[in-house]
Amino acid sequence: MLKEAKARGTRIRSLEQLHRGDEIEARLKVGPNYDDVVIRRGSVQETAPGIGVVWILDRVSGLRKAINTDECSLWRVA
Repeated sequence: MLKEAKARGTRIRSLEQLHRGDEIEARLKVGPNYDDVVIRRGSVQETAPGIGVVWILDRVSGLRKAINTDECSLWRVA
């Protein structure tokens, strides 16, 4: 389920800024005339800065999901 992202939270520029348990959103830019949309939201489980991946416990599905930071931006929301 996609929804528009509100202008809240702090953008994560490096995976070293994340810690286990941080609440984050993964946002995808859909076009120049649209706001970013939230594609995932959950708490950080593990990070792999060397390959640009973070694993979260997804709030919607309750499943562990991998997020590739080359495809979307990360935002700390809590």
